[in-house]
Amino acid sequence: MHITKDMIVEDVLTLYPETLNVFVKQGHCFGLLANPVARKSLAKLVTIGQACKLHFIDLEKLLKQLNEVVEKQGGNK
Repeated sequence: MHITKDMIVEDVLTLYPETLNVFVKQGHCFGLLANPVARKSLAKLVTIGQACKLHFIDLEKLLKQLNEVVEKQGGNK
């Protein structure tokens, strides 16, 4: 599976926990994902695309980084 802008953040983190650091390094709203409680509550409410748009994060750059980490860790599931 390729990570896309329409995926819910929590779903990506569940499938690919190795992506957490990529999200957190973005700062802004994704920085909250470092907290497990916030990760379980906030991450299920928003897609990657929505969060990037709300916080002016470069969506294409983030998607590229996320998919690179997944590929490096053993490929897509």
